[in-house]
Amino acid sequence: MTDRRVVRTNQALRAAFRKLAQQYPYHDITVQQLTDEANINRKTFYLHFDSIDDLAESFTTEIADQLLTLLLQAPADHEPLEHPGIWAQRLGEFFDEAPAFYTFILTSDDYSFLSRRVKNRVAEGMAADFQRDYQLSATDAQIGVNFLIDSTMTLFRLYITKQIDLSKPAFRQRLVALNLSGMQGLLALTKQN
Repeated sequence: MTDRRVVRTNQALRAAFRKLAQQYPYHDITVQQLTDEANINRKTFYLHFDSIDDLAESFTTEIADQLLTLLLQAPADHEPLEHPGIWAQRLGEFFDEAPAFYTFILTSDDYSFLSRRVKNRVAEGMAADFQRDYQLSATDAQIGVNFLIDSTMTLFRLYITKQIDLSKPAFRQRLVALNLSGMQGLLALTKQN
C-alpha cells in the first residue's frame, strides 16, 4: 500500500509541472520553481523523481498507456480495415475527454519532444498487433504504425490548433480516407513482394 504522503507529494509535483509547463518553455522550468509551486523542498523532489525529465516522462508514459488502451481495443470482428474510422473516432474521444494538459503536450511546439516520446511508445505498443493482424513483416508493421500515428497526430494538431477549418465530421472523413489509403497502399505493396 502506497503511503498517502507519497501520493500527495507526487500529485503536487505533477500539478506544479502541469501549471509551469503551460507558462514556460520546458528548459526554463527549474526544480526550484517546481518545489516552490508544490510547496515542498528540493530534497523531497529528488526522493520522488531523478530529474525534471523523469517527472515529464511520467506524463508521456501515462498518455501513451491511455492511447494504447483505446487504440488496441479490437472491433467486434477484430478487422480494423473493416472499420476504418475506429481509430479516428477513438482519438477524437480521447481529445474530447482527456485533460487539457494532454492536448497541450500533444499539440505544443515547445513540448513536441514529449509528443514524440508518446508517439514512439504508442508505435512500439502497436507494431506487434499490426504485424499479426495484417501479416506484415516487422519492418512493414513499424512503417505502417508510424505512418498512421504521424499522419493522424499531425492532422489532429492542425485541427485542434484551428489551423484547418473543418467540422468534426468533415475532419474525421478526411482523416479516415487518408489513413485508409495509406494502409491499403502498404498492404498492396507487401502482397506484391
